[in-house]
Amino acid sequence: MSSITQVSSYSQYLSLVRNLSNGQNNVDTLSQQLTTGKKSTDLNAYGTDTQKLLDLRSEMARRDNYIQNISTAAPRVQAADKVLTSLEKLASDWQSSNLMPFQPGPASITSPYNANPDAMKVSVDTANSKLTVGARYTVTAVPSDTGSNGSFDVTVTDGLGGKTTRTLNLKTTPPSDGKGYNFTMSGGPGDGTVLNLNFETLAASSNSSFSVSFPQADQMKDRAEGALRDIQEYMNQRFGDRYLFSGSRYSQEPVTDLMATKQTSKVTFNGALTNTDDYYEVTVNGKSFGYQIQASDPKTLTFIAQTLNTQINAASPALPMTVSTNNGIITLVGNDPGQSFTVSTRVQNAAQVQNTADLPTTTQAASTTVPQVQRFSLNGVNVDIGDTFEFEVAVGDPDDPYNQKYYNQYPDEPKDLPAYQSYKIRYTVTDADYAAGTTTVSAVADKLRQQFAATNPQPPVTIDALGSGAGISLTSTNTLDPNHPNRTQLFSTTATVTNGSLENTVSVATLPPEADPISDVPYVDPPDLPFYDSEFRTKGKNPDAYRKSQVSIDDGLNITYGVSADEKGFQTLVQAFRMARVAATHPGQYEEYIGKSRELMSQANEQLRSIHAKVASDSATLENTKTNHTDANATLTERIAQIEGIDQTEVAARLSTSMNTLQAAYTVAGQTKRLSLLNYLS
Repeated sequence: MSSITQVSSYSQYLSLVRNLSNGQNNVDTLSQQLTTGKKSTDLNAYGTDTQKLLDLRSEMARRDNYIQNISTAAPRVQAADKVLTSLEKLASDWQSSNLMPFQPGPASITSPYNANPDAMKVSVDTANSKLTVGARYTVTAVPSDTGSNGSFDVTVTDGLGGKTTRTLNLKTTPPSDGKGYNFTMSGGPGDGTVLNLNFETLAASSNSSFSVSFPQADQMKDRAEGALRDIQEYMNQRFGDRYLFSGSRYSQEPVTDLMATKQTSKVTFNGALTNTDDYYEVTVNGKSFGYQIQASDPKTLTFIAQTLNTQINAASPALPMTVSTNNGIITLVGNDPGQSFTVSTRVQNAAQVQNTADLPTTTQAASTTVPQVQRFSLNGVNVDIGDTFEFEVAVGDPDDPYNQKYYNQYPDEPKDLPAYQSYKIRYTVTDADYAAGTTTVSAVADKLRQQFAATNPQPPVTIDALGSGAGISLTSTNTLDPNHPNRTQLFSTTATVTNGSLENTVSVATLPPEADPISDVPYVDPPDLPFYDSEFRTKGKNPDAYRKSQVSIDDGLNITYGVSADEKGFQTLVQAFRMARVAATHPGQYEEYIGKSRELMSQANEQLRSIHAKVASDSATLENTKTNHTDANATLTERIAQIEGIDQTEVAARLSTSMNTLQAAYTVAGQTKRLSLLNYLS
């Protein structure tokens, strides 16, 4: 009886456990349905709808993948669209005359610096001159070896490779080409420009200098360079993990300096000749090349330029540039665009001599029995090439050239006095005379004696003999006329020395950027790279620079998107702004370059619009396809929901009922006598 009771109790216990377990499972299932919104996570629960559900889920996953691809590509395309909009506006704005005026505007020059106004003083007639922007003109005068004594070879350099020389003598050769003297430059960017100079003084070797600028053109140049920097920044835009315009070189900045050109620097030796012991030095990229003029060397600037040019070309290791010389100018051209180098110069001129002349004095007064004698002396020992020595003998009174005041004062004396007459003697030490031995003031005094003796007609005064030294004596050829007792002097003398102050200089200038030929814009096609590409100097070619991104956005539909920094539209835009910059630095060709710049700006605008249209089309395609996938996924979601979806209200009610039932079962179990396996066995 006892064993039967025990068996019955344990059976009740197992039944109770089974009921509680089933109730809990039912609650769990309903809770999961309510949480997931699905009938079951087990496909087996759907029976005949299982394969249909799998197909629907597969199609949704495929479309989700396309949406993800589009979501990755679309923002890049939209970013490129914004950049292209900005570039189009830039090109359009610059076709306005406000940013790119039709004329370079008036020139502005600094006041000429005259090193020695007593020797040479110049001024510039801007109205009759055609000037070069950025030029620093140096005017140097040295005695001419081809013209008469007193003639000067006047050399003008612009510091940019231009140079010209004319022989002038203000006493015998008046201007033949207008108010002043025209100097037409030859060589460099200023080739053909005309400089009209007025010489207020030209009596000895000296130099003058002044600089030229075009404020309006300079402002346009600054604006063009600013625009090129903006373009460079636009073309180097980065979005996420890549640069927008670098092709498939995703992590590499595509563009370097859009203003890069092959640097061209000119070393101009200003003047016409050199002196023994002059020292010239040119330093290129920290390497110095120097030479001191020897007594036996040619005293020409061409010689020193060729000597230093040879030294620079012989440098080891070789410098990254081409070096040449012509007409006393050294030209250095870098091997590659954007490759810069430094150039500096130093000149140490040999010491110069400062000569003077004493005030002429009367050493013997004239009388009715003895002539008048005057004397002056040239001071110093040596002389310099280009020094000018002058004395003037005046017979009569310069304030009373026809003796009318004298006759009025002394009406009883005869009216037979000679009219006022001046005899001016001038000698400039030339290179040829200096080389032939005219190196001292005594030798110069003899040159003055020779010229005075050759005066025609002969003055009523004689000069002392050659070889008399630095002191010069002048003696009248007659004595005082007793019929004019009030006269005490037969002649008067003045003497002056104008020292040449020729300080040879060397100027260094980096030439304004040169543009590509106006008639032919040099586009480059794949795989060649344009000069501004970051790999141009290292590779020169790279098809990856032009390779665009590709994305799969639908079954059988792949789209190639993106823009390369090497597109022709970008190349045209860069060339247009470079042309504008060149126009600003070449006023003589301003209209030609600015016209080409406007033409290229218009072409660039059209080409950018074409590129932009493709980008806009790609963007629209991506957005439309994404919308189609999104709409399709909404339909798929509804169809899947029809298979695996639940009625939320019904499940919630069933869950509530099941939970109440389970709670009741637990309550009953708690009140029922416990039966354990231990009790049963015992």
